[in-house]
Amino acid sequence: MEDYTDSFEFRIFGEEYLKFRHFLMLNSFAYIKLFVREGWVNRDTGIKGEPVMQFNSFMLLQDVMESFAKKLTIKLNIDELEETQVHQLKDTLVSHKGDHLLSFIVYEMQEQIKVRLSSRKQKVQISSELLQTLEEQQVHFKLN
Repeated sequence: MEDYTDSFEFRIFGEEYLKFRHFLMLNSFAYIKLFVREGWVNRDTGIKGEPVMQFNSFMLLQDVMESFAKKLTIKLNIDELEETQVHQLKDTLVSHKGDHLLSFIVYEMQEQIKVRLSSRKQKVQISSELLQTLEEQQVHFKLN
């Protein structure tokens, strides 16, 4: 496996290989959850062996956000807020209805006032399409 900075080599055998082999393809982006255990101790020499990796789950990277994202928080500076921007944001959120929680942080820099608001009725489907639309609209957000 490799990313933009490093390359790693590991071994996967038996049942784990059969279970996860469809994720192990060239140019495939994967999210891997694993547990590293200490190596076995040789009874004769008392020397610990190499650590052992236990693979718990594999996911395609494109599915990770939808599985792990719980809440979308949108940050709005009250000094920069315009009515057209509010309507555009509302239309965007309505068009991405889903099951994820939605909250807002409305702040004012000069007086250092910050108000957290949670939406009880409106929920969204967090997706890369929604996040890209928010970035295009220059809306500041974070995922929880």
